[in-house]
Amino acid sequence: MKRSKPTKANKPPIKALTIRQPWAELILRGRKPFELRTWRTKYRGPLVIHAAAKVDAWDARHFGLNPEKLITSAFVGFVILSDVRPYTREDARLLKKRRAGYGWFPHNLSWVLKKPRRMSPVKAKGQLSLFDVPKGVERRIRRLL
Repeated sequence: MKRSKPTKANKPPIKALTIRQPWAELILRGRKPFELRTWRTKYRGPLVIHAAAKVDAWDARHFGLNPEKLITSAFVGFVILSDVRPYTREDARLLKKRRAGYGWFPHNLSWVLKKPRRMSPVKAKGQLSLFDVPKGVERRIRRLL
């Protein structure tokens, strides 16, 4: 049976995830290759990073970032979500070594993030859980993939 090539019309929507600063910035800098969550998702593929309105200022300073200069309330970049698996002690050691995490938290999941790319910020309100990005942002991301 011949498979048809995906068209724009049948491509699944690109998802986004709101993440507080400085964690969003650490992901885009490649220092944080895992996002820790307590819940699973079956979604894999491009994941747009939305920087939340709030900044964890103490954490930003602790990891060498200026909290005043971190972008908030905007789509700031994207990654490829390649896997969701249990968070391991090895993951924790890597994050600590890269100055992008604190330690091991049992029962968390590692959302494995690959190929972080920054984009010009697009102001927007965040949401809980995974959410569809606006069509204009999705078109921009698809051009960069």
